[in-house]
Amino acid sequence: MQLNRKSLSDQIYGILKMEILKNEIPFGSKLVNRQLQERFGVSSSPIRDAINRLYNDGLISSIDKTGATVVEFDYDFFLEVNEILLYVINTGIKLSYEKSDIMEIGKHLENYIDLQEKHIGTDEFYDYDYRFHKTFIDYSYNSRLEKIFKEYNVLHEMLVRNFYSPETLQIQEDSIKIHKRIKDAFLNRDDVLARKLTEEHYKTAEKTFKGILKQREDENSNTKAN
Repeated sequence: MQLNRKSLSDQIYGILKMEILKNEIPFGSKLVNRQLQERFGVSSSPIRDAINRLYNDGLISSIDKTGATVVEFDYDFFLEVNEILLYVINTGIKLSYEKSDIMEIGKHLENYIDLQEKHIGTDEFYDYDYRFHKTFIDYSYNSRLEKIFKEYNVLHEMLVRNFYSPETLQIQEDSIKIHKRIKDAFLNRDDVLARKLTEEHYKTAEKTFKGILKQREDENSNTKAN
């Protein structure tokens, strides 16, 4: 694979991150340093740098001398990530309401909702979903909150990309509807309602995710039975 020699670790990190997010590198699998060096045609240093960044993102559960292990997944893992993100985003809503220009924030929220509507059913939808919620974090002007949000949103995105297919249009349409309600509540200077709607949003995701997992378990059981 040809890489730009000016930023090897950045490129390797970006490639591996996207492969994990898309489950091209499965949960619980081993990343072997020597194999990665051969794949990318590089020394061990950029490989180590990329793996350390993936570890900081929460996508790697452990690192040893030979490589690293991608995180395992179960429902409790999703639940914990979902709960933390909900808390962080609602804190962002509260702080941005107190610190920033509400109308300015509203313009960004409207923009990302418009972009979601234009990209429904595509991979880009998830990026604009992320940017919608990140708007509150950006305008909270709290760097530590931003760091926590970034880390846990990467994990959340990984799970969403792996278990929600891009064709799940109804889920995406429902997401847009509640984003509009959150935006309207915030612009009406009702940050309490905006946070309540955000909680509803994330609780719905929790229920939906549990249903998808149950369906997959049933399909696997039927496959084994046949």
